Formats: sequence, structure tokens, C-alpha cells
Amino acid sequence: MAGPVRAHRSLFSILARKGIFARSLLPLSAAILVAAAVFGLAGGAALGSAYAKANEDGLARTAFALAAAFPAETLSDGGPAAAFASRLSGAYRVTLILPDGRVVADSEADPRAMDNHASRPEVAAALALGSAGEPKAGQRETRLPATTRRESSTVGDELYYAAAPVFRDGSLAGVLRLSLHAPTLNRALAPSRWSLALAALAFAAAAIAAALAFSRMTARPIAALAEVARVYGAGAASGSGEGARALGKNDPEELRLLALTLDSMASEIGSRIASAEAQGRELEAILDAMSEAVLALDSGLRITLANPAARALFCPLGAAQGRGLLEFTRASALQEVAASCLASGERNRVELTLFLPSERFFQALAAPLRRGAAPSTEGPLGPAGGVVLVLGDITELRRLERVRRDFVANVSHELRTPVQLVKGFAEALRDGALGDPDQAARFVGIIERNAERMESLISDLLSLAALEREGREWLEAERRPMRPILEAAREAVLPKAEARGMRLILDCEAGLEARVDPGLLEQAIVNLVDNAIKYSKPGKEVRVSASADRPAEVGAGSLVIEVRDQGIGIPARDLPRVFERFYRVDKARSRELGGTGLGLAIVRHIARAHGGEASVESWEGEGSTFRIRIPL
Repeated sequence: MAGPVRAHRSLFSILARKGIFARSLLPLSAAILVAAAVFGLAGGAALGSAYAKANEDGLARTAFALAAAFPAETLSDGGPAAAFASRLSGAYRVTLILPDGRVVADSEADPRAMDNHASRPEVAAALALGSAGEPKAGQRETRLPATTRRESSTVGDELYYAAAPVFRDGSLAGVLRLSLHAPTLNRALAPSRWSLALAALAFAAAAIAAALAFSRMTARPIAALAEVARVYGAGAASGSGEGARALGKNDPEELRLLALTLDSMASEIGSRIASAEAQGRELEAILDAMSEAVLALDSGLRITLANPAARALFCPLGAAQGRGLLEFTRASALQEVAASCLASGERNRVELTLFLPSERFFQALAAPLRRGAAPSTEGPLGPAGGVVLVLGDITELRRLERVRRDFVANVSHELRTPVQLVKGFAEALRDGALGDPDQAARFVGIIERNAERMESLISDLLSLAALEREGREWLEAERRPMRPILEAAREAVLPKAEARGMRLILDCEAGLEARVDPGLLEQAIVNLVDNAIKYSKPGKEVRVSASADRPAEVGAGSLVIEVRDQGIGIPARDLPRVFERFYRVDKARSRELGGTGLGLAIVRHIARAHGGEASVESWEGEGSTFRIRIPL
């Protein structure tokens, strides 16, 4: 029982669905049942009509034959007529009627109780037929008596009637009427009707079975193709021939063509998806690699895309997608640029100053983002569907421009004073100071000192320019021990230290070596020690040390050179700028000591040329520690 129950449940579940199987089977079955019912009813009606017609004709022929063989002389005599009617009562009801309509005899009723039958249709027709005379031989078949069907007022049943004239000596003697009960005829017809009904049911069953097979044959491959389409839609396959394999050998050719088309379409879509994904990954890689911040906005100025540079710039820890531009950047100027581009549909390039949190300068490009429109550079294409913002950080460029302006101003200022002094004292000598040996000697000394100052300034500028231009490629680096370099730098500044009564102490790690340019590194150390001597009080100590800073984890570590003095120190506000060109903490003291303002800038560039960096720690009144860190 479990198998049939599951089969019925499966059938009901299929019929309950609004699929091709249910939609085709149910209408076909209904049409077949209606056709079978119409066929059965029409066939039964036609069979009954044909059977009734055959019986009516037979009844008429029988009535005509009996009328021809009936002894007419006994018609008026009630006894023989009644006996004749009685003999035929087993098959028919027999009624004998005189020409005036009186009933002489009847096989089922008392003739005396019966009314006049002259007005009965079949009797009237027979009387009319008899009034034309007795038919000749050969005319009998063409003058069959009339038949009728009606309910008998005498017996109360529906009867078939046939009446024929009875002749005696060529004259009409009366009418012989035969009648047959309709229920008797229907009972005789019942087996044929049942056979017809069974035939209709068999036809309906066969047709429904054929419709079921047709619906299943149509629905199964379509359902299989639908499943293949679902698999393709889910991305589980990409046009790998699943559609063609889902169909059987006997499935319709139209569905096979559909399956091949589905496979081809899935393959094309798969290749396009793969191409789009590759383009997306390429675009993502480009955006990730861009140093500029890129933001894509929709028509409501909500962020749809932000590259890592934009997230790092505005909100390193927060999500960007879906947030408003003003909420994400907190920059009203940027909001105005994007809104203007969105309204006009035209590109807009401006420079902005943002505080993130320090002051930074950006060049912002706002371009309209149109959905489904071909790109064009010939004017606006109407309202934009979004905006793309590209922010390029030009803070360093602006800083370099400021440094360049300051550099030009500082060089001009640094050279103006010695040039004016040289010019002024040269004119004084020409105007007569040469005649005074003491005055002339003093003027020549001033000219000499300012010439040396200009020479020193120009030498430092050339060194700085060479370092900036060539970078690390300019180095003549080789692996050298550090102690000889420190000792050479000490020897270079030792006379100045002794003149001020200061001690120079060297502290170098034994066996320390590094890949450096010895000349440049020596110059950097000389500059640092020279500054330490200048800005320390007489009798103080300057310590120069070199060591290797090796981290705990595996790595090469760094060479660290420190110059520590006991001088006046540097104010905290000046520490970020001490390595800039011509920047002096105490301008008057620096010029008095003969400084050019470029020594520390050269130190920083030498450290960077070696791949390292220069830094300083200082406390006012306690001294400073300058540090050079170079990778080993």
C-alpha cells in the first residue's frame, strides 16, 4: 500500500502545482470527459432514434400485412374480431375499428368502454389511406400505414401506433391498429445503451491516459531544462552542456534546440561574468594602488565606493559605503564641490584646504558619473547619476614651494650682507684707505672673512644640491669600520674644541662596520660636532658614539651615531624645523659664529642618502643629542 499511496500523493502534488503538467493534463482530461459524455449521449439518442424508427417501420409493415390477411367479414362481428385480437395480444396490442370510428375489439381493453377513435392520428391516416381504394400489387410497399407515438388514454402508457385499412371486396371495411409499449422497447434497447456507455468510458480512459503520457512527456524535459537554468543562474555551471545532457533521446527536437541555446547562452553569460569579474578585480587593484583618495557617490551624495586611500584619509576604522559624504569626510567644502558637479553635470577641479587634523592641501577633481550614458568630453550630458571625487594630496608640494621660496629669500639674504660688506670695504680702500696701513689691513681682513663665508655658503649649497639631485646612486658606499671615520671627524674639529677648552670623547663599539660613504658620513659627523662646539659653553664635553642597534627578532639592525653636547639646548617649538635649510634657532648668534644655516640640512640629506634618517632630542639649558640612524 505504501507505493500506491506515495504515487497518489505524488500525483496530487503534481496536480496541485501550476506547472505545464497540471495546466495541460487537467484541461485535456476535462475536454476528453466532455467529449465522451457528448458521444455517449448523442450515440444513445441516435441509437434509440434508429431503434425506434426500425420498430415503427416494422410495426407498420406488420399492421399492413395483418390488415391484408384479416378476414374482413368478421370485422363487424364482435366475437371473431375479439378472438383475433386476443391471439395477437402476446406481442402487440391489437385494436379493430369500424370506418365510423367505433372500436369493435381490443386485446387489452373493453371496447365498450373506449371512445370513438376516428380522430386518432393513426386511425385518421389509415381511413384516409383506405378511402383511396385497395392498393394494387406492387403498391403495398409505397403505401405503408402511418405511425405515431403518444400516451394512451385507455391504458395510460406511452405506445407506438400503426394503423392499416382493412378492405372487403375492394371497399374499406375498417381499420386494424397495432400498438407497442414504449417501455418494452426501451428495455430491449438497454443492453445496447450500456454497451455504448462502456465504449465511451473506455475511450475516455484511453484518451486520458494518452493525455497523461503527453503531458508528462512535455513537462519532464521542460522541468529538467528549468532545473538546468536554475543551476546556471546560481553560477554552479557555466554553459558546460548540462542542458543537452538533461534531455533524453526521445525528447522533442524543439526542446533539444532550446537546451543547446540555453547552454550557449550560459556559456556566453559565464564568459561575460568572468570578464566583468576580472575587470572588477583589475579596477579594485588599480584603486587600491592609487595614492589619491577616490570616492564614488550616488545622486544623493552617499558613498558607493571608497578606495583604501580615502578610508585611511577620512575614517580609517569606520565603514564608508552607504554613508553621506559630509558625514564621512566632515568637509563642507568637499560637499559643495560634489553638489555643484552633480547639479551642473560638468567636471570641476579645485584646490581645497582640509584639517585632518593638521592642515593639508588637496587638489580635488569632481567628475559626473552617468549610468548607461556614453562618456563624452563635449559638454554636459544632462543631470548626473552620481559623482566621482579624486583627491590628490599636494601638501608636500606646497611645503616644497614654501621651502623653495624661503630658500631663495634666505640665500639672497645670506649673500647680500657679505657682498655688501665686501663691496663697501673695497670702495673704502679705493677711496684712500690704502694709504693707511692699519685701516687697510683691517678692511682686507673683513673682506677676507666675508669671502670665506660666501665660499662656505656656496660649498654647502653645492653639497646639498648634489645630495638632493643624485640621492643614493651618488654614494660611493663600501663596507668600512666606523672608528677610523669617527677619529677623522674628531681630528677635523679638534683645534676648535681645544681653542674653547672642550673635550671630545669617542665611544665606538669594537669591530663595528657598516656599508657607508666614508667622506659623506665624516662630513655629517663634523657638522654635528662643529655645532655642538659652537653652541656649548667653554670647558664642556662633547661625546661622539657609534653602536649597532640590533632588534630581538631576526634582522640586520641599524648603525646609530650620536653626538651629545652640554650646550644651551633647543626650544621644543623649534625642534621640528632644525633640519630645514637656513633655519636658525638664534639667528644673530649663528651668524656671529660663522654658520651658514645649512649644516643640519646637509646632515639629514646624508642620512637619507644612506637610507636612514636624522633626529634630535634636546632640553633647554641641558644640551642636545643629535642622532643618525643608518641600516646596517
